[in-house]
Amino acid sequence: MDADHRGLGALGRPILEDDEASCSNRGSEAREQEAHKAASHYSDKALKVILCLQFLEVTAFYGVYLSLIVYLQDVLRGDSASNVATVNSWAGVSYLMPLLGAAVADAYWGKYKTVLIGLSISIVGLAMVTASATLPSLRPSPCAYCAPATLSQKLVFLSGVYLCAVGIGASKAVFMSFAAEQFDDGDDDGKKAKASYFSWYYAVANMGMLTAGTLLVWVQDKVSWGLGYGICGLFVAVVVVGLAATAPMYRMLPPVGSPWKGVLQVLCALSRKVKLKVPDDAAQLYEEEDVKDPFLHPVHQRLQHTDQFRFLDKAAIVTDEDLDQDGYRPWRLCTVTQVEELKTLLRLIPIWLTSAVYFVANTQAQTTFVQQGTKTADSHIPAASLTSVETVCVAACVALYNSCASAKPAWRFTPLQLIGLGHATAVVAVAVAACTEARRLRMAQDHQLMGIAWLLPQYVVMAVSDASLSVGQLDFFYDQSPEMMKGVSTAFYFVSVSLGNLINSQLVMLVASVTAAGGGTGWFPPELDDGHLDYYFLLVVAVTVVNFAVFVALANNYTPRRVR
Repeated sequence: MDADHRGLGALGRPILEDDEASCSNRGSEAREQEAHKAASHYSDKALKVILCLQFLEVTAFYGVYLSLIVYLQDVLRGDSASNVATVNSWAGVSYLMPLLGAAVADAYWGKYKTVLIGLSISIVGLAMVTASATLPSLRPSPCAYCAPATLSQKLVFLSGVYLCAVGIGASKAVFMSFAAEQFDDGDDDGKKAKASYFSWYYAVANMGMLTAGTLLVWVQDKVSWGLGYGICGLFVAVVVVGLAATAPMYRMLPPVGSPWKGVLQVLCALSRKVKLKVPDDAAQLYEEEDVKDPFLHPVHQRLQHTDQFRFLDKAAIVTDEDLDQDGYRPWRLCTVTQVEELKTLLRLIPIWLTSAVYFVANTQAQTTFVQQGTKTADSHIPAASLTSVETVCVAACVALYNSCASAKPAWRFTPLQLIGLGHATAVVAVAVAACTEARRLRMAQDHQLMGIAWLLPQYVVMAVSDASLSVGQLDFFYDQSPEMMKGVSTAFYFVSVSLGNLINSQLVMLVASVTAAGGGTGWFPPELDDGHLDYYFLLVVAVTVVNFAVFVALANNYTPRRVR
């Protein structure tokens, strides 16, 4: 009994003994209070600067993205299939790099340094792209009947755009979590300001997309490709210089370690103790109680124990083998906090998957909604320009919501409520699109064309949906993610967008194949008037309704993480 008590004490006590330890602890506590006081301060000025810089970063990114296929087709003169494959591959790299960037930021470099390095890499890439579009030797002759780009010309351009994808992609999610770090989660004002930041970020990002899709694309197409890409490079350079010049106003936290290391430690410890019985009293599970020196070690939050996924608690059971060790070995014995962080991750994954399925409906605004617009009476209005209506509506929704929430705090939705509103309004938006398409097909049978204004309601409702779910998801995942996964949490958003687009593309191919079996025209024939896009919309409505029901069930049973 005494031996057991001494063993537990060895695990729980500080390295320094009694008098030495108490003196050190008093100094540590004073420094910890000072660090907490500094951390609790956040600057409105710093956030305004960051939002301005993020506007430039997003504008530069979409200045490359939105016109990439046009440059590949009209300047490099590649074939249609390879052009589409190149754009899809580039977009895939861009939306997957946030995971790598966030992992590196959390484990090694910290968020500020990762953003600076990532954007600096993209400047090099944009310089290569600008040179490729400007120097005659790096692009094919502009005559219509001349040969397409040579291998070396393609290599220079593609190397540049992929460096841009790697640099901006890796820094995009980290930039967002760096801004969120400026707030102190320990007070209500900080939490409200952080939620407001995610709203304003999404509005700023949409305005950046709008600027790129209008002004930058016009410069590239009508003035000069080199000038257009040069402006993109200049924007990113301004971001790097601006971040470096304003460094003293930011709150910079040190990296907290690998976001996946804690998960692996829990699984490893669990595998060693899988046959043990979980104690009824959670107080018997191990939790580290040592005082941390904030200047030598990060001050980690300690989480309260929850009863969900109790089999994972085995990783925190103290055994005789643990007591025999000279010190704490995290690959054999984990803390309750480490176990609770893995539990939190397991609770978040199903909700994240419902967000990925949501983007099956959301992506219709950039695909099938645009196809509808090409079959309207207003041929002088580009169908793709309707996406600008959605962009403006998203910014307006965010501004209206923030104004109302500031004036009436009781009107502020929780992140889960915002996500739920996004799911619900997505159902409405696609249902409206189905009704509009059915009306258009009836008019087409009578050789009449529907006005493009009929498409506006579905875009407006989808804008409300997009703003609600995206803002809610960013805030929810950042707030609920384990402490060591704050950077990765914002990357989850971009991965869900990518996964949703992938699911939609596969669903379209499957539906087209199945409905055209037996020699029929199917729902997606070459001529849209001969198909049934309205039926596909109804299928998406059904998928979205089921997904919404799953989300409601998950949200009602969600156990939020609780800090001690």
